[in-house]
Amino acid sequence: MRVAALTALLLLSTAISGCLNVPVEECEGIDCFPLQPDALSEILAAPSAFDVVSLAATNDRLRIVTTTTYEDNGQFAEVHWDVGKDDSAQLRSIAMRMTIGTTTIDNEVIEGQSTTNIRTEGNWYEGRDEVPEYVDPFLELAQLATQQPNGFWPPFSFDTSAIADLSWTISGDQTSTQQIASASNETHTIIIELMGSPPKITGIETYSGAEETFILRVTTGNSVSIELQESLPRAPVGFSINLESIQVGDMTVWYGEVPDGMSTEIDPSQLEFHGLSTVDGIASSVAVMTVSQESSNITLDDGTWWEFNWIDFPMPGYFSAGDLYQIKTNSTGEIDAAVFDSWAQQWTGGPLAQ
Repeated sequence: MRVAALTALLLLSTAISGCLNVPVEECEGIDCFPLQPDALSEILAAPSAFDVVSLAATNDRLRIVTTTTYEDNGQFAEVHWDVGKDDSAQLRSIAMRMTIGTTTIDNEVIEGQSTTNIRTEGNWYEGRDEVPEYVDPFLELAQLATQQPNGFWPPFSFDTSAIADLSWTISGDQTSTQQIASASNETHTIIIELMGSPPKITGIETYSGAEETFILRVTTGNSVSIELQESLPRAPVGFSINLESIQVGDMTVWYGEVPDGMSTEIDPSQLEFHGLSTVDGIASSVAVMTVSQESSNITLDDGTWWEFNWIDFPMPGYFSAGDLYQIKTNSTGEIDAAVFDSWAQQWTGGPLAQ
């Protein structure tokens, strides 16, 4: 029965495989190959058994991929994260795919240099950042998760001490240094992959019947590759005027702050604020200011006017998070305010956006 159970557990692992290897010489602790259960329990009980921040600090190239699936009464959901970095190339990638039923959101961004790549629903685009600042994504995500514990972050934190005292069955392939440990508790089957000498955790899988699965993989060194593509279609800046206008006397006013979610800095001469008017279902621009002008008041032939203001703060010389804007007009009818990105030759939002 013990052999049959181990075989069944190993079949559950979709990407972890190894050959059984029985030690023939006496050994102690982590020097044994494969590990003895007590030695593995000691590894798992250590506070730093699986510490993503430590992995990021000791590996210039690192990728961690997780897939979490849920199924309940025929309803299926999956969340997939893929985060990687290459410190020497000053590049990082963050990808997230979420499926609920038949609906899927699938995005990725590669950044760290003045050119960025953005993938949306399978299509790649080129973005830009006038002031690139490479930040280790694992350290940044760990900090954000600490600051906002209820946020939507990759599940890279795994408390191995909670499973340290299980009854482990361990096999290994000494040539590759891969070891596979499997165990079960009242609710889950758990599979741990370890590599190297001394052994380090490189894979974690948990299964709760067919209802819930969690798979985590760690890749380091030359196996991690992040590259920027060239000659892609250009993507407009990720900012649009989505706030509803307010009425101040006989004026219509749009105002707000460029949100923190915009992580890039843009040359303001590449952006335009537009006043739009829609007549008989056809929208057109009736007034425009290049953002680098900072302030402009335009009077139309019919006597109506549009006023545009951009307050450059806190990154002087660039359109960036924290900047303030105000657009106001005494025009009436069906009117809107929108941003046109001349670098990408696209509207970022509004009735003229593609």
